[in-house]
Formats: sequence, structure tokens, C-alpha cells
Amino acid sequence: MTKSVLFLALLNIIGLFTFGQSISIVKVLPGKGIVFNNDTILLQITTIKDLCKILNIKDTTNSNEFSITLWDGVDSKTGKEVSGSVYEKEVPYKSINFGYSDDQDAYKLKLCWITLKESEYLKIYFDNQIGIGTINPKIDKIFPHLNKKDYISDDKLTYKLYSYGISFQLEKSLNDELKLVEISIHNKIEQ
Repeated sequence: MTKSVLFLALLNIIGLFTFGQSISIVKVLPGKGIVFNNDTILLQITTIKDLCKILNIKDTTNSNEFSITLWDGVDSKTGKEVSGSVYEKEVPYKSINFGYSDDQDAYKLKLCWITLKESEYLKIYFDNQIGIGTINPKIDKIFPHLNKKDYISDDKLTYKLYSYGISFQLEKSLNDELKLVEISIHNKIEQ
């Protein structure tokens, strides 16, 4: 058996001892999405209707509830000021937040980011060695090649790895250990 099969088997056994509480397994796919139990949820592809069906939650597709975010900045190529607006809608589920947006149409929103935090009902992992709750994860060894758009804070608490399509947030404990508390999946940004 492979390591990942053994890991998933162990997680299922743990799930049996949670006194009726169902633990969902969430595998992170950097720059692509997640696998939720056996269903794949992909950035830019999975609609809100599909997401609600996978998660077995109320379908909010036809809701007129969304936000409009105004933005401005400077075009990195031309140096000119630019601005615009984007329609956004978030679909929360336990400790996962699914972010949908579109800059043209509030009714054609696409899944653009997924943010995952610790939950007693979810086992969230990136690979067999790193998951939410991991102490002192070796992120630098898994993602060694960075481009100029990537960012790692000096204190190693924040990793924004745009070239891989994944970000990590860590917290420092009282004994100076670092604990992984949040993973975000987003589109890859090339140099």
C-alpha cells in the first residue's frame, strides 16, 4: 500500500471514534482546488450550484446576495493608474470559505479562491506530511523555487506562493513552534 492509502485509512479509523461526528477529508490541490471526500472542487470550473450539491447545503445560486468590490492600483507594465469593480460572493462551509467572483456579471461568478482553517469536522492536508495543525511544517522544502511575485514574511508566518497557487498562514506558539492554521488555494500567477 502507498503512504497516502495508509494515511487515508488511518483518518477513516479516527473518524469512527468521533462518536457519530462525521469527519470529512479534504486534500489540497495547489493552484487547482480541493478534493472533498471523493468529490473534486476546481477553481474556475465548479459552479455554486455544483458546490452546494457536493457539500449537501442549500443552493444559493439564484440569490441576489453578492458584494461589489471597487479596486484601484497601478498597472505594473504601463505605470498608469487603473481601477474597476468586481462582483463577489462567498459560500461558507464549516471552516472552508469558497470565494466566487467575476468582473463583468454577478450571475456568472467563477470559483477564484478557497480558504481552509482548522475544524474538528475536517481533516485538511496538503500532502502526507503537511496539513492544518502541523507543527513546524517544512514549506520551504516542498516549494523551493520562488518567483518575484511570491512573498514570505521575515518571521515565516505568512507564505503567499502565487507561482504555485497556494498560500499558508502560521501562528507562533508560546514555545516558539510554528503551527499551520490556514491554507488558501488560488490561481497561479506566472512571472
